[in-house]
Amino acid sequence: MRGTYQQEIGTLKQQLEAKKAEATEVRGELQRSQSKLAEVTTLLETRSRELKGAQVFLTTADTVSGAEVISLVDALNAEILQTCAFISDSFDFARKLEHADEIKEGCARISELMGTSMTHLLSTVQHTADPLLVQIALQGAAVEFSRWIIMTWDFDGLQAEQQLSEIYNDIKNTETQAISGRWRALTRKHAQNLVLQQDDLHSTMVTHISDTLIVIMVAAGCTKSYEDVYREFTQKFGERVSNIVKMAVRLNKVIGEEVTSADLWPTHGSTGEKFDSETMEDFEGQSDQAEKLVLCTTALGLSRSEKVVLGDTTDFKFTVLKKPKVALESVADGLEREEVSP
Repeated sequence: MRGTYQQEIGTLKQQLEAKKAEATEVRGELQRSQSKLAEVTTLLETRSRELKGAQVFLTTADTVSGAEVISLVDALNAEILQTCAFISDSFDFARKLEHADEIKEGCARISELMGTSMTHLLSTVQHTADPLLVQIALQGAAVEFSRWIIMTWDFDGLQAEQQLSEIYNDIKNTETQAISGRWRALTRKHAQNLVLQQDDLHSTMVTHISDTLIVIMVAAGCTKSYEDVYREFTQKFGERVSNIVKMAVRLNKVIGEEVTSADLWPTHGSTGEKFDSETMEDFEGQSDQAEKLVLCTTALGLSRSEKVVLGDTTDFKFTVLKKPKVALESVADGLEREEVSP
């Protein structure tokens, strides 16, 4: 009997040891499964982040439409027109000998900014009764500065404008529209994040464009000195110039970051080039202006480019969404000239 009990006890011990071994193996398998689960979870989280990043980078969805961009350009042009008309009508023009040095310096600066033709006309046309040419010059300067704001990658904060443009042109030619568009949007966003504080940047641009507009009036023979004009200008028109800068900066973001399915850019007529009705409009609405020379651009246009697949090849589809308006050198033909001393 005793021997039987001992035998049963031995059997139970063997079974217990087997169960312990089985339990140990199960625990090991559980630990391995938990480790694999943790690895899979980590991998899933990593892949999810990568997928999210890829979706952000490759999406072709625009947050604004082409019609909305055109409306923004129209609004900027209208603000520039109204502001410059208001400015030119708010000052008197009659060249004074006491301001001769300031006028000479102003003409030198305008010659660098807007060319010799504009400088010559500002210096010789009589603006007392009709400051139309002054208004045109103000518009031309405001439009050109706005175009620079809209097109810039980094507001010149990184001194890398040309390099970024060249890199982007290479990407456009070698990658899909989705990739090039998102690269442009991300690069412009982060490049601009590295420049001056937004308030400082805005103030700097307002000061720069205000100074340019004031110099134009001084060169045109404003009856007040630069300091007096500057004081009155900033009080009366500082807010309006600020609005122009804000609208141009908004277009920089819209065109640079919010539209990736195509490339949009503001267009203009270059000073001295021949008028072309296919690419520009006369600001006076005249149609027969062939062969006449452009004086300056008075309103920005807008063009669009999209990379498309044609069979086994790719090409760029260009569309003119809005023609720029230009003033021609002939605009001064009917304006009264200053009397030249013998």
